[in-house]
Amino acid sequence: MNHNRTGWELGKAWKRLHEEEEEKEETSTGSTTDRIRNLPEPIICHILSFLDIQSAVQTCVLSRAWRSAWRHVPVLDLRSESFREYPSFQRFVDRILSLRYPGSVQKMTYIAHGNRTEQDDSQFGRVVEYALHHDTQHLAFYVGDGIGYGIGCRFSNLFGSMSNCNLRTLELCWVTIDGRFWSFGFPRLNTLVLDWCPLSFEQEDLDPFSNFPCLQSLSLTSCHPKKVPRHMRERSFKISGLELLSLRLESTEFHKVEIVAPKLKSLYLRGGVEQCSVFSELTLPSIVHADVLVYPASIFNHERFVERHLFSLFQALGNANSLTLGSNTIKVCFGFNIVAF
Repeated sequence: MNHNRTGWELGKAWKRLHEEEEEKEETSTGSTTDRIRNLPEPIICHILSFLDIQSAVQTCVLSRAWRSAWRHVPVLDLRSESFREYPSFQRFVDRILSLRYPGSVQKMTYIAHGNRTEQDDSQFGRVVEYALHHDTQHLAFYVGDGIGYGIGCRFSNLFGSMSNCNLRTLELCWVTIDGRFWSFGFPRLNTLVLDWCPLSFEQEDLDPFSNFPCLQSLSLTSCHPKKVPRHMRERSFKISGLELLSLRLESTEFHKVEIVAPKLKSLYLRGGVEQCSVFSELTLPSIVHADVLVYPASIFNHERFVERHLFSLFQALGNANSLTLGSNTIKVCFGFNIVAF
C-alpha cells in the first residue's frame, strides 16, 4: 500500500513548524505567540491523522496540552517498517490498542513485515477485531516477510466470529481467502482489493462476488485458485456484480472467467498470456474504457488460443469509447488479423 505523500508531508511540516515556534519562543522576549498550541483538538487530531501512529505519538510529546491527543485520532496507521526489531512493533501495537480512547476508527492500516517465526497470528486477529468493533469503514491489512512472500494467514482466523461489519473498503495482501470470506457478509462494501491472496473454494458455487451487493470496485492481483476440486476445475470462475463499475485483473490464474457486470465502466487486464484466463462469457453493455496489457509468451503462437481469448474479448469490448492496448497485444492482433473489431 502506498503512503499518502501529501498528508504525510503535511504532518511532518506541521511538526517542524511547531519545533521552530518553540525555538523562537525560547530565544525571544515573549513577543512570539504559539499559534499551533491553541488550535482546537479536532483540528489537531485531523492533522495527526496524516501521520503514521508512531509519528503521531512522538509529535504529541512536544506539548503537554497534546499529550493524549493521539488517543482520539480517527485514523490508525500501524507499520512495522519504522521499527528495527519486529517484536518491538508488536508490543507497540498492543500498547496503542489498549491505550486508545473508545471511539470509531475511520480508517485502519496494518502493514507487518517480519520473519515467520516472529509473526503473532493472535495479534493479527486482535487488530482486525479491534477495527470491526470500532466501526472501521476502511481497512488495509498487509502481512508478509518483507521480501515478497506471504505468511499463510487465513481469513477465517482473522475475522473470528463476527457476522457482519460496516466496511466500505477492504484491502488484503498475503491472506488466504477461504470459504468463510465468501459467506462472511459485507453488505456495505464498495471497494475490494486482493493482492497475492490464494483463493480457496469450499462450496460448489463459483460465483463468490454475488454476496457483495454494493461492490463497485474490484481488484485482483496475482490471485490464484487453491485446492479446487477436480470436478470444478473446468467450471468458470464467475465475477458478477449489479453495481460493479471498475474491474482490475492482473496476473490472475483462473482457467475460465465469466464476467457479468451490466454497469461496468472500466476494465483493466494485465499479465503474461499464460496467466490470462479464457473468457467463457462477457456481458459488458456499459463499458467505457478498457486496458488490455499482456506479455509475450510462447502460447501466442497458438492460433486457437488467440481466437478464443483475444477475439472474444474484443467483441465484448465493442461498446467501449476508448481502448488501450499494450505493444505486444497489438503485434498479436495484427499477426492473427484480429483488427476488424
